[in-house]
Formats: sequence, C-alpha cells, structure tokens
Amino acid sequence: MKKFISLILVFALLAGMLISCGGNTSKNIETSMENIADQEQGGDLPGEETAAEKRIAPELPESNFNGYTFTFLAHSDGGDDWPALNPLEIVAEMNEAGKEVENGEPINDAVYKRNLTIKEKYNIDIEMIVNTDEKSTMKKAVTAGDSKYDAVLMFNNNVQGIVTGALLTNISYLPYIDLSKPWWDPAVNALSIDNKNYLLGGDLLMLDNEGTNALLFNKDLIMQLGKELPYGLVTEGKWTMDKLDEYIRDAASDLNGDGKMAPADDRWGLLAFNDTMHAFLVGGGGSLAVKDEKDLPVMSFTTERNLAVIEKTMNIMYNQDYVLNVQARLPSAEWTNIYIGSFEQNRALFMWARMRVVGKYRGMEANFGILPMPKFDENQENYRSVVSAYSGVLLGVPKSADELERVSIILEALAAESRYTLKPAYYDIVLQRKYVRDNESSEMLDIIFNTRVYDIGSVYSFNNVFLGYIEMAYKSNRDIVSYYDKNISKMEKAIEKVIGIFQEME
Repeated sequence: MKKFISLILVFALLAGMLISCGGNTSKNIETSMENIADQEQGGDLPGEETAAEKRIAPELPESNFNGYTFTFLAHSDGGDDWPALNPLEIVAEMNEAGKEVENGEPINDAVYKRNLTIKEKYNIDIEMIVNTDEKSTMKKAVTAGDSKYDAVLMFNNNVQGIVTGALLTNISYLPYIDLSKPWWDPAVNALSIDNKNYLLGGDLLMLDNEGTNALLFNKDLIMQLGKELPYGLVTEGKWTMDKLDEYIRDAASDLNGDGKMAPADDRWGLLAFNDTMHAFLVGGGGSLAVKDEKDLPVMSFTTERNLAVIEKTMNIMYNQDYVLNVQARLPSAEWTNIYIGSFEQNRALFMWARMRVVGKYRGMEANFGILPMPKFDENQENYRSVVSAYSGVLLGVPKSADELERVSIILEALAAESRYTLKPAYYDIVLQRKYVRDNESSEMLDIIFNTRVYDIGSVYSFNNVFLGYIEMAYKSNRDIVSYYDKNISKMEKAIEKVIGIFQEME
C-alpha cells in the first residue's frame, strides 16, 4: 500500500510538472533526463555535488571581514577571437543598482552563485576594476603604497615585467594558500625561479583554459576524405606529428582550379599562426627553456631532441602546398577573417587554436572535434598542451596589498568554491555541451587540460627568444642553430639579470 501511494504521488508530481512546463514540455523533460544521466554517471553539475564526499573543503578559519570590499585589478582587452572585453570569471553581470545578478548564462550564473556563497560566509563584497594596462596601474599602486587592489589578473605577456618589477607578493607569504589543493594548477610551478613563486593559476580563472593550445578538426570533411577519426590514435598514444602530417597532406585541394593554392579560396590541410611553431615544440616534448636543479632557467631549445622536434615542425609548417600560415601569407587585416572563415566554411581539415576560439564555431553547420597537439613520436610519454604566452592569464597579489591573511583566506575560498561552480559551468556546459559535439571531444578536453604546460622560456622570453623563435615561421626560416648561436649570449645575460632580480626579492 505504501508503494502504491508513493507511485500515485510521483505521477501526480509529474502531471503537475507537465502542466507547468506548457509548450516547453519536451525540452524540459529532455534536460531533466540529461541531468539524471549525469548524476548516475557521477558527473558534477554546476553548483551541485553528486556525492558529498567528493567535495573537498578548504582548510580556513571562521572569519568575519565586516563588509570589506575585496578588489581585483584586471585587464581589459578585446579582439575578433576574444570571448569578452573584460574577464568573465570574477564578477557577474551588474544591475542598475550595482549588484550582481543572474542572467541565464552558465558562466555568469556560476560566478554569481560562487560570489554569493563567499560574500555571505565572510561578510565581504567583491569588486573588479578593469584597465587596459594592468601593469602600469599596479606599478603606480605599489610605488605609492596604495592597498586598493587585493589581487590582480595579468596577461601572460605582462607577467615578466610585473614579476621582475617586484610588484607581487611571494606566494609563500600568503598563509592560507594551499598549493597542494586541486583548485590550484601545479603547472604554474614551472614559472618559479630560485624557488620563489609569485603566480597562481587554477579553477578561479577561466582565461588560463581559454589560452591553452589545441587542434580543431572538421569531422565531416575527414569522413568525406575516407579518413578515420583520430580520437583512437590519441587514446592509444599514437597521435603524433607524422600522423597529423599524413592527414593534412591529403586534405589540401585547389578548389577554384587556378593551379595554385589561394588562401581565401582553396582547401587547406592545416590553418596556422606563427605561434603554432611553439605549440608544436612544446607538444612534442620540448621547450625554449627549462630549469636546473637549483630552480634556475637554462635555454634548452637546441638540445638534440628539441632540434629533431623543430625540424619536424618546420617540415609541416613550411609546406605551403597544404598548410596556410595566415601570418606568413596575408596582411594583418585579413588574418582573423581567413583563419576563422576557412575552417567555418569547410575549407580546412585542421586548425591550430587557443581554446577561446572554440566558441566562434557554436553555429557552424559541419561537425568538428578537438584534439591535443600531437606528440613528437609514440615513445613520448605524455601529450603536452602549452598555455599561450600572450593570451593566457595568471593571478597574483600586489605587493602593496594589505592584511595578507585576509587576502589569502578569500582567494583560497574563492578558488575552492570555483572548483564546484565556475569549473563545471565552463568545462561541462560551455565546452562539452554547447560547443563540442561528441563524447570523444569531451575526453580530449580532459587530456588537454590535464596536460597543460607553461614554458618559462616563452613567458619570460629571455632576450625576446619567444618572439624570435615564432617569427622564424614568418619567413620559413630553418636556420635555428644560427639563430641560437647569434643570440645565446644575450639570452644568457637576460637570464642572469632575471635570476639576480629574483635573488634580491623577498
């Protein structure tokens, strides 16, 4: 009898739901079933936990900060392939009264819920001030001893000047930042020098994901060409530069029949930028610089293995019969349109991209997938996905920030809460459900984000080595050894200067 009554109640509840759903009944039921399936598979939903024991709580004291306004300084920038003018991961949309509100967008609402939780728990407010030059703004604040900013979001290409300008607080001085916790990205440790670290990355940020390098490929075109989808190669550890080369060689086609490959008219095997040179190097297990046993940087790109990776990279990048490097072939005004348009219009099989570009293809008719950058060969142990030295973003605490105990508590709390709100919203909903169109690409995302790499040689770019290296692609220059020999003394002097600055800093 109890079971019978329970069934009646369930059916009554479902009937009420169907009536209230009105014309959206099918859509809502479909969504509900997807959510149930996610829960049965153990997947996290934004702002929810499928199993309480899964959630890790930060080890923080009970604190009341009496309405303190915690202020982030952040960059303001834009571009044709940039998701927004201002960072989306710090504060939600504001209403006319200056209060954060939900608007139905997954990222915005996850940020809103996260901030509301932390605001109520610690009795604070959260503010973000944006500036097109966060470096100069912070320098003025630190020089003046102005404690206005509690934390700063920096473009990776500003990191070198900000850190060596002694503008940031050593992470070891932030008592409640626990780098062993999963909401902080251990890959950032690659940017420490002399065992001193001033930078943070992880679940509190979204733009470090957006700056991660990967490959997009046109699934429909691959099948038209009679090729196998490369997912199996990835999972078997066989996705290599040679395999990529096989795919892209067969894809190029003179569509307009004029006897030559035209950037805006014909079909390409691979679309690239100069930066792709570096993505291949790191993906193939190399780097511009490494750190020695004393945690000090050393130039490394001309080791025997790295030279082999570079040679194979150039063999791919410099073949203009099937690879279109837009920076080498086109005026700058045409780069983005050709780069984005060629893939969208099914005139490219593969495309090198930072993850932020994926959102550009939300309305693309053809199906596409995502892959990590290929290994050098099958003997390479892991895939490696480099975070852009330009568009990636890192977090720091200005040296002028007041009350580091409070700063560290709030940052740790925000980062921990982000793992269960912002991260699922970005990763599961925005990428895996809105943009990515198959389960295999979701697996590829796991590989890409779990193998993120920061190359200290590109972020600190000793004597502009990063720019010098990627600009070789502009002229199809193969003479990497001559470049090294000509510039190594200047690179080493630049390294010595940076090391000296770190050794003098707290």
